[in-house]
Amino acid sequence: MRCNCNNMMVVAARSIVLLLLLIISSVHGNRVWYMDTGVHVIEEDYEAHNIFIVNGTTVSLENRSITAPDSGDDGEDAVRVEDATFHAISGKISGGLGVGGTGVTISTTRDSDHPPGTATFEAGVEVDGGDATREKTTKGGDAVQVLQSGSIANFNGGRFTPGTGCTIKVCGTATGDGVALQVIQGKAIVKGGTFEGVFYNVAGDIELHGCVVYDEDAQKITGVLLDGSNIDVVYGQPKGQNRPPVIDYDSEVCPNKAPEPTPASNGGRKTMNRVALVGASFVLGVIITLQ
Repeated sequence: MRCNCNNMMVVAARSIVLLLLLIISSVHGNRVWYMDTGVHVIEEDYEAHNIFIVNGTTVSLENRSITAPDSGDDGEDAVRVEDATFHAISGKISGGLGVGGTGVTISTTRDSDHPPGTATFEAGVEVDGGDATREKTTKGGDAVQVLQSGSIANFNGGRFTPGTGCTIKVCGTATGDGVALQVIQGKAIVKGGTFEGVFYNVAGDIELHGCVVYDEDAQKITGVLLDGSNIDVVYGQPKGQNRPPVIDYDSEVCPNKAPEPTPASNGGRKTMNRVALVGASFVLGVIITLQ
């Protein structure tokens, strides 16, 4: 009996490859690439997906959701913007669980032929970092992360919440939470939005617009942004570094302006004026009589 061993080996190899692909897809989720330099609008919800926007492509999100995979190497970012443009108008973006994935990461490659990575966030969007629930060495995911010089994140509004660290009960040790905004390099321009937690600046620039102050001793940023949102966040940076936030102060949005005169106070002034006039007339009459 003749054995066709080569065919059997090929079938076995194909079966192994198919099994590996099924395992990988179940763990890592699916990648969606926008890379044709065109303009696109995300028109569906993505669950257990990583969205990559690259090569000068422009993508908008409106009333849709993007959730990264729960764990695995691809669970890091829900949305990755590299040498491209992302406009988050409304909807929800969530970093992956397990590894504490990032909501949105903006990056720029060196010597790229395309514009730098840019993301703009509007009032209707929510961005969450993923919670660390499995890997004891990872912290919670950041809501937004800016990498490489030239990258820009513009915040006109929205809500940004970091992921929580792992607990002792789950991981055997407690790990730290993520941050609302981390700038490794590049720049973040904050004109609006609601931020929970920390701004962390490694070696970039964080610029804030509004009735905002920075207390260096307390390492806190407080005040009111241009969109009317209150901000009260810790400002962190590496030990020994002194890169304070850049503040474009605008007193027009400060909440405690001097009150305008009320009708009652105007009436009081008129009464006092009449009393003063009567008193002056009486004194003048006395002087004339004496003369």
